Amino acid sequence: MKIIRTQINKPNRRKPVYVMNQEGLSDLEKRAVLEGVQELVRLAQVGDLDIHDFGIWRQPDYKSSEGSLKSFQSVDWYVQKGRETSRNRNQLNADTMQTSLLIEPWKDTQRGGKDHYDVLIVHEDMHSQGTNFVIGLAQAGIGTVISTHRFKGLDDRLKRECVKTETMHEVGHVFGLIPDNRTENVDYSLGKHCANKCVIRQGLRLPDDWINMTKDRLRYGALCQPCQRDLKAYFK
Repeated sequence: MKIIRTQINKPNRRKPVYVMNQEGLSDLEKRAVLEGVQELVRLAQVGDLDIHDFGIWRQPDYKSSEGSLKSFQSVDWYVQKGRETSRNRNQLNADTMQTSLLIEPWKDTQRGGKDHYDVLIVHEDMHSQGTNFVIGLAQAGIGTVISTHRFKGLDDRLKRECVKTETMHEVGHVFGLIPDNRTENVDYSLGKHCANKCVIRQGLRLPDDWINMTKDRLRYGALCQPCQRDLKAYFK
């Protein structure tokens, strides 16, 4: 996966998590994502962090009178932006969808919005600048776009656990992992990752690396001690 780093002045880190998904995502995959978010919030020990599942989110008037999608009014619009700007008709542009989450009016308190983290889940394949594909793109303090596409060939139990691992990995980046001041046990493959047996380590071979990461999560726990320490520190 790939991470974007951004500088946010005096961030409000104890804010709700808004989850929405593309139409056609399976119930199993959706449950796995929600479980992943919930588990990471539990590990962060921030019980007051609300998680809102908006599902296939659409405002009542999300389409114009001509039938076109209105900007920022539905999950369909975010996905459409990813499709319109993709270099491959079989993939979505993760960068465009992530940018849309960054600039959406729903985060702007001066326009009646509420600051929050975003989790957008799609079942189609994605790419990002400089990559053939990505399964996730995360921006610290903002949100993440997650694709379940590369796990579709797995049996249901393994798929569910791998999607949960992927979610914890991406949302971990949203929650500041790995922090800039950390230098021990760090891997710099496509962004800053953990070098320990941890869900924040990099996984470049799909699905093998993520299957192994998932097995390690189930055996040893999701986060190594340095990552658990950094996760708690992010919300202090």
